Amino acid sequence: MRLRLPRFGLAPQITVAVLILGLLGAMAIEPTRQLLEQRQRISGMAQDLDQIERSNRRLEDRIERLQDPDFLEQRAREIGLVRQGETSIVVMPPSKRDRAPQRTSKDNQPPEPRPLDFVDGFFNFVGFF
Repeated sequence: MRLRLPRFGLAPQITVAVLILGLLGAMAIEPTRQLLEQRQRISGMAQDLDQIERSNRRLEDRIERLQDPDFLEQRAREIGLVRQGETSIVVMPPSKRDRAPQRTSKDNQPPEPRPLDFVDGFFNFVGFF
């Protein structure tokens, strides 16, 4: 005699297949999310690395310049240093008093303001005058 198993039909089989697919999909979500986050971090770190490499190149160029005696002499002269035996001459700009023209009693009166036309008023408003 054969043992007969009950038949449930197609609906339970589809339900089990959907559940298995759902479980596999849920298991794939977390690694995928982590992969995307890691790619984003790698991209940000690559940009940081590029910036640091540019900064290193600038610093290496500066180190090379600072080892050049001509450059060092130029920088020293810019801040006012001179070699032993040289004479330093400093030219000072004229003071405000010396730059202002001498006024006569007629000049002591403020000039009359001229009427502003549209263009002058606009430039005055923008800040050109």
